Amino acid sequence: MDAHSELELLITVVVGAQDEPSAREACDDLVRRIGGQVITVADCSDEEPGCWSLTMSRGTGETGWHVAALSRVVRNFLRELGPECGRHRVACAPPTAWAVVDDPDLVGELVPAGERLLIETWSGDDDAPDHHESTVDN
Repeated sequence: MDAHSELELLITVVVGAQDEPSAREACDDLVRRIGGQVITVADCSDEEPGCWSLTMSRGTGETGWHVAALSRVVRNFLRELGPECGRHRVACAPPTAWAVVDDPDLVGELVPAGERLLIETWSGDDDAPDHHESTVDN
């Protein structure tokens, strides 16, 4: 990826569901709301019975591999989900930035039976200089 390539968000929802169709159905409203595209659905029942994860992607309009761009993409998405999500901490260690919303009540407002959200973006630019890991408060 070069410095002018658009960063992509990956949003993974961990949801209590009986099977893949019910996991997809639980996440349908969030997928539509964010304009995402489902890229994978996985059975996590080995870890916890009735647990599924659904990962969706979405373009961001943001470019660059630097800390500001990476963390801004994740922070802006959290704010888009609502004020309570916008308060979660964003971690950044280029070429990636991420946040975890591990609050079943809050996630459940976005996705019925939702348990956790992982929001991440990264740059595939192998020529990007190394930076130290940082945590960005919102």
